[in-house]
Formats: sequence, structure tokens, C-alpha cells
Amino acid sequence: MKRLFCFLFLVPMLQKTQARSWDLWKMQQDTSEISEVDQQLLRGRLKSLLQKKPVKDSLNFKQVESLPLVSISEVLKGQISGLYVQESSGEPGSYKNMVIRGLGSPLLDTKDAINVQPAVYINGVPIARENNFTYSIQQYQFNRLGPATDNFAGIDIAMIESIQVIKDPVELSKLGPLAANGAIWILTKPGKEGAREISFDAYVGLATKPNVTPVNAQYENMFRSSFYNKYGTATDRLNYPGYLSDSTNVNYYGPANWNEEYYQTAPIYGGNLGIRGGGDRANFAFMGGYTKNASAADKTNFERYNALFNVNMAPFKWFNFGTTVNASRSLRDRNRSLRDRFGEASYVPDLSVPISPNKDMYGKYLDVYKQALDNNSVNMLNLLVNLDLYLLPNLKLNTNLGVDYSEGTRQAFFPGSLMETNNYMSSYFGFNERLTFNSSLDYNFSIQDQHKFNFVLGSNYTQDLYRYHYARAYDGPNDFIKVNVVDGDPNAAGYLRPVGGLYVNRWTNREDFRLHSLLLSGNYSWNNRLDVSAVLRYDGSSTMQPDARWLMTPAFSAKYNLINEDENATMDNLSIKGSWARIGKPIFTSKYAVGPNYTADLNWGSEKSLVSYNGFAVASRPYSEGWVGYDIKWPYTDHADITLDGSFLDKKADFTVSLYQKKDINQLINMPIPAEYGYSGQIINGMTVQNRGVDLNLHGRILTNPNGLQWDAALNLNYNQNKLTALPNGKQKLKVGNRLLKVGEAVDQFWLYENKGIYNTEDEIPVTNGNKLQFDGVDFAAGDPIWKDQNGDFKIDEKDRVLKGNAMPKLVGGFNNNFNYKGFELNMQWYFALGHKALNQRASTKYDFINTENTNSLDGIREVFHWQQDVDVTKYPIYNPWSPIVAYRIDQDLFLENASFLKLRALTVGYDLASLHATKEKMKTVRRAFVYVSGTNLLTITKFSGKDPELIDFNGYYTGYGLPMSPIVSLGIKLDL
Repeated sequence: MKRLFCFLFLVPMLQKTQARSWDLWKMQQDTSEISEVDQQLLRGRLKSLLQKKPVKDSLNFKQVESLPLVSISEVLKGQISGLYVQESSGEPGSYKNMVIRGLGSPLLDTKDAINVQPAVYINGVPIARENNFTYSIQQYQFNRLGPATDNFAGIDIAMIESIQVIKDPVELSKLGPLAANGAIWILTKPGKEGAREISFDAYVGLATKPNVTPVNAQYENMFRSSFYNKYGTATDRLNYPGYLSDSTNVNYYGPANWNEEYYQTAPIYGGNLGIRGGGDRANFAFMGGYTKNASAADKTNFERYNALFNVNMAPFKWFNFGTTVNASRSLRDRNRSLRDRFGEASYVPDLSVPISPNKDMYGKYLDVYKQALDNNSVNMLNLLVNLDLYLLPNLKLNTNLGVDYSEGTRQAFFPGSLMETNNYMSSYFGFNERLTFNSSLDYNFSIQDQHKFNFVLGSNYTQDLYRYHYARAYDGPNDFIKVNVVDGDPNAAGYLRPVGGLYVNRWTNREDFRLHSLLLSGNYSWNNRLDVSAVLRYDGSSTMQPDARWLMTPAFSAKYNLINEDENATMDNLSIKGSWARIGKPIFTSKYAVGPNYTADLNWGSEKSLVSYNGFAVASRPYSEGWVGYDIKWPYTDHADITLDGSFLDKKADFTVSLYQKKDINQLINMPIPAEYGYSGQIINGMTVQNRGVDLNLHGRILTNPNGLQWDAALNLNYNQNKLTALPNGKQKLKVGNRLLKVGEAVDQFWLYENKGIYNTEDEIPVTNGNKLQFDGVDFAAGDPIWKDQNGDFKIDEKDRVLKGNAMPKLVGGFNNNFNYKGFELNMQWYFALGHKALNQRASTKYDFINTENTNSLDGIREVFHWQQDVDVTKYPIYNPWSPIVAYRIDQDLFLENASFLKLRALTVGYDLASLHATKEKMKTVRRAFVYVSGTNLLTITKFSGKDPELIDFNGYYTGYGLPMSPIVSLGIKLDL
């Protein structure tokens, strides 16, 4: 009876509602003139072509619009709760790591850092991220092959309308597997109806030099003398480095003024010009810009040219069209460090004599470097074509085509005078190509204006192509042939044979990725009080094995408004929302899709990219990469979120608190197998990582006097803890290189020996049954460190290493303030990260000079910037550096430091000249004329002993190689007409 009653009551109401809508639609089709109601409808449709996602985590552009920032990651740092940006180098254009709500997997190597990145969308088109496949031919992974330029540095902030960080599980589910790690939603400035608007921005500034304390060989000699006096033998003294033993050598014992060449104040500048306008049927936007950013270190700089074009048209009331094109070209002058150069060339030079700390000698080196060639460029194109068909007033068909294309080139040449008479050249061309095609049918209706329904049926198709071509050659005939020149005619015999007698090694590779998804979503809203949403996805990936190619994933959410605006309560509004979603995690390599496979894996021990057997190319089983078997399944992530959102005091204050859990389940990892199989392991599913935490946003308009001082303050916080909850086959521990993964522990912890002091004499070393305490079978001796015997078995080995510290901060946030007074404006940004540690590898390398300088490894390179006091020598005991146990090894908590920090990241002072009466009288078209002075990277408060606690690699190691984040002062104007 109840079902019959509902049917008899609801269906007639629905039919009446649909009939009224249909009659109205037909009446509009018969009207030749555009009424005011129709105009408003068209305006709304034009604005909805690039509709914002309904989330609250939006960037406040007032905090960043006047700062000379290059990449999106720099713009968002400290601005949004739950988003952590890791900036391991201040070199402009270099890679930055972004993580939303914690690590979804352990960061065991550089490739893993790329896999935890969120998806970045420009106007709804996801940017194709760099593929990891070039690392398979790299001996050293300091930088990715090619220009190694940040993907997200290709768009000018002046061309952006809004940036939102999407964390809501249901919204992520709608975006699909590409957004499994979270999403950043960027909308560029659209066309605008009405009188034309012209905008002009320009700024100039200086990247200032940091304060350093340069040293020469005398300082190094004094540092080492304490070790030689205490532990050195006659043989050790005879082998004392020659550059330190001769105090009359002015190249090393002379003035230590290398910093005058290495650090130089560098100019920065930029500008853009834009125009927007149009009518109620069509509008447009066009912008062009140029950016020159630089670091005060090593003459590194970054240039970018940008162009944006957007047009929206509504030729008919039932048909809308819009297109947006964003293009950029980036040029980058990279650092000149020895490590990066030799790392790319896979060449280990004679490390016995380091570069001189003297300015004149370093200047001669730079003169030779002028013969080198190091050209890096990236071209990017992002395109969206969008169509809307209004079949009925409440039924819309949307289809859009998106293209994201980026190509990178690098041409490098290093003369023989830089490479011990063996010159080197390389060329790289690679591209990322992404095509997306989306269609959706959107239907909505309401019953008595209290019950509102919306249903969306959609299809999404994504096709990626990643490809690179790489060639390199050594020992050319002279230093004048700097590029690999070939005949170029593919119809000629031997057309790839290099001109000039070079011997060239070539590599090429491609990866294809295709993702097809079907989507059904529904939303119900009752009386502006209750909202319920549900999503059902069916995703198929070409990189999964045939029997597990498709994955069904659901999502749902419910939001209840506890207090509405019209209820005259103490609070203006208060709502609670719960969400949950399961999202498949895409795999961007095809090596798992075909099951067991074979790769070329017969290589030289020192050069894994040269694969051959007795000069002949061969194919072999992938012993070093692990065995890929059958039964590889989709990894996926479960997002859960409970959010309390409210405002009070007449909306002068608002807050958002979110409790979340993110579980990345069924992930692939290389697990150990019996050694007699010959493989490094077997790649199987079964690893699960859990992240739990709290996001907090507080915003308040503390002072609101319209004719006096106004003060807005905003605080965002994120507290996060990660934990490994499962390994394949029920394993509880897994050793991977120098890391240990243990179920129940965080995945970013360090695995270290606990240091308890020093054995000053032989009598202090424990002895049992006449045997001394040993480390991996070697007796401890006087001058060795005391490492705690954790399990009491009277020997020190891997079983005595413990998990300590976290590489990722537990608490991250920002505190922003905006003051206004009669046209004057002051913006202040504080940024902080707390609760994380770092291993000071720079200190370990300095103290372990005996091993680093006598090992055939690039770790022993002494860069010119190492001639400075960048290690606190009062922190560490004097161990025996000749000890066979390697007393200054990095895997001990002696080098574990607190990396927490608080930074005054930016300060801006400006005045709007348009607020002056004289300006309004003489230039009535001026809407804004804001002149300002800004400063970035102004103050750092930390206990960390290195240069900067932010300059830490993705794995928590501080190497000292990150270029400093230069304090920048800039002067600019923003003019709107």
C-alpha cells in the first residue's frame, strides 16, 4: 500500500513538473528575441563551461599574486591543509614533490616519489606526468634524463582564475583513477561578458646572495689533524693528500673567495598582458606573458613564455561551445656541479685533487666551462574543446576533448678539458602526450522544490603516449664537434652513421597507457538540509593483465546541515559530512600486463645501460628487476572522510575540521624469493599503507572597519601518521636496500644503529669467553663507536638496527595574515613543518673522508661549495676513520637531526593607486593600480645544522647539494582597466 501510495502521489507531481519545464522550453524555442530571462540563462551556461569543483580548499590569491613564484607547487606551499610540498633545491624549474594526506607507498627510490604525486588538472585536462622509464638506463639517478624540468612550471599564475585542492572522496571518485593520490584543479581566466577588461602585470627584482663562511685547505687540514694525531699511522701520514700537505700552495691555502664567483645577485623580472570581453552570446580572453626567474647560486635561471586563449560561444539557446588553449615554452640553465655532470655521463674521474677554493682558480674552471653546451627546453600545450547540448531544460549532454602535450629536449656537450681529455656529448628528445575524451548525460528534476535529484551517466577515455630518444658519445675527435650530426636521409644507407667518426650509443623507448571508464552518479537534496551522493565506476586499464583489466569501485557521501542560515541561531551555519570512496590506482608501465616477460639485462656492472654479450645484443630474463608472474591485480585506495564545517559571528569566522583515513591497498612490491631462482625477487600484490590524520582550516575577519583597519587571518593545519598494515603473503618485515619495512610501523622511518658514545680504550670493549664484541665479524677497537646491542646476542649486526624518526613531517601548516588600511595592503605568510627528522649525509661524508676519497664513487666528489663551514664540527665525536667497521657510516642515529622549521615565507606591502581621488578623476577606467614590494624566503627558525631544513631529498637525506632558496626582493605593479 505504501509503495502504491507513493507511486500515485509522486508520479503525477513529477509529470506536472516535467510538463511545465517542457512547455517553457518549447515557448523559448518559438521566441526570436532574447529576453532578459534568456540572457541570464545564457550567461549562466557560458560561466558553467569550466565549472569549479565544489570544494572549500581554494587558494586565496591575495597571498600569492604578488610573489615571483615559478611552479604550481611553489604557489600552493603552506596555503592548503593536507598538502605538503617538498622543495629539495632552490634551483628554479627543478622538480618539486607534492603529497596530499600522506604517503601512499614507501619512497624507496626516485621513481616512488613520482608515483605518490597528485594529479594536476588545467581546465579539466589532466597534465601527463613524466614516465619513469628513463631511470632503467641510468647508472646514477641524481636527475632524470632530459631537461629535468618541473611539469607544473609551465603555467603563469597571472593567467589562473582559481586553484582548488580536491580531497573529498566522492569528488575524487568522479575524477577517477588518475586522481587516486588527490587532485589539484586549476582554472585559467575565462572570457568575461561586458565591457572589455585589460590587465597588465609587471615586476622586477633581485635574488640575493646567501651568507656563507668560505674556508680553504688550512681549515680542512686542521679538521683532519685531530684524526691523524689520534689514530693515524706513519703510512697514513705518508698517504696524506697532496693538496693538503703543501701549505705553500696558494691554490688551496690562499684566499678562500670562491663564493664571489659562485654566488652572485641575480635579476628577475616578468610581465603579462591580457584582455577579456564579449557579449551575452560570446566572450573571449587572451593573455601573453614572460617570466625570468633565477637563483643567486651557480648562475642558474629559468625563462618561460606563456600564451592563453579562451573563447565561449552560445550560437543557439540549446547549444554552447567553448575552447581554451594554454601554451608555454620553458628554457632552463642548470647547475654546473661536478656530481650532476659526471652522473649523466656515468663517468667517475680522479677524485684525489678537488677543485680549488680560490676565486681565480675557480674562475679559470668557469672559463673552460664556457665551451660546454647545456641547453634545456620544454614546450607545453594544453587544450580543451567543450560542447554542451541542452536537449531539455533539465537534460544536458556534455562532451569535451582534452589534449595535453609536452616535449623536452636537452643538448649537452662537455669538452675534454672538463672530462680528463675525454669529451662527452648527449642529446635527448622525449614527449608526453595525453588525449582525453569525456561525455556525460546530466539529468535533474525536483518535486515541490523540496526534493531535488540529479543523475549523471558518463564515459571517460584517456590515452597516453610516452616516448624518448636518447643518444650519447664519448671521446670525439675534438672539442669543436658538439652535436651528433648524421646524414638524416632515411632512404640512404647508413644515414644514422655520425659525421666526424663518433661512436654513438642510442636508446629509445615508449610506453602506452589507455584508461576507459564508465560512470554513474546520483545526488539527492532535501529542503537544503540533507544531501546524499553516490558514484559507481567501472574502470579498465591497458596496463593490467587481461584477467584483471577491469575494476568496479563505488563511492558515497551524506551531508546534513545542522544549522541553516535562516534559523537565527548563534552560528550562521553548521554541517557535517561523511564520505567514502574506493578508487583504482593506475599503473603507468606495461611490463605487468603481459605476465612473465624478458628484458635485456646482460650489462656491465658499472654501466647497466650498455647491454651485450661479447659485443652482441641479447635478451635475458629480468633478474635485477624481479620476476613478473601472473595474477597481478589492480591496486586501489580507500578514502574516508568526516568533515565538520561551520561559520559564526555573522560569517566573520569560519572553520573546517576533517578526520580522514586513506588506505592504499593491494600494492605491488618486489618480495624476496629463494636465491637459487636467480631473480632479485618476485613482484606481487599485497602491500597496504594506511594514513590517518586531521585537516583544520580556520579563517577570521578580525577587524572589519570599512573606513579603517581591516585584518583577515587564516590558519591551516594537517596532522598525519602513516603506517604499513600489510605485506604480501603475511610477511611482517621486508628489507629493501638501506630501509626496513615493518608491519605496524611508519613507511618513512629510518633504519639505524643507536649510537651510545665511543670506545676510548681497548678495556672498554665488552669481552665474553675471551672474544671481543664484533660488528659483522670484525672486532671492535679503540676509537670505534658504541652501538647498542638491541637483542643482547653479543654481536652487532642488522638485527640491532632500529626504526627511528620520520622523513615526512607529522604537522604541516601555514598562517597567513592580510591587513588593509585605506588602500594600503600588507600580506604576511608563515609556513611550518614539525615532527620530522633528516639524516645529515653531508656531515657523514665529511667525517668519512678516508672512505669517500678512496672509493670509486661519485660520493667522493668535493664540490666548490663544500669549501665552507656547513657542518657543525662540535656535534660529532672523533672516531677512527680508518676503522674497517666504517665508524661514520650514515645508518646510525649520530647523524639523525631534527628538521622541524618555521619560516617567514613571504611579506608584501602595497598600495592601490586607484583608491586616490585624483586617480579616479583623471583615469576613470582604472579599476585597480596596485604597486607593491614583496620579499620571499626571508627568515628561517630551526635547530637543523644544515643550510636549510627544506633542502632535503625525498628520502629524508640531506646531501648539501640542494641550491639555496635565495631571498628575493621584487617591485611590481598590477593594473586593471
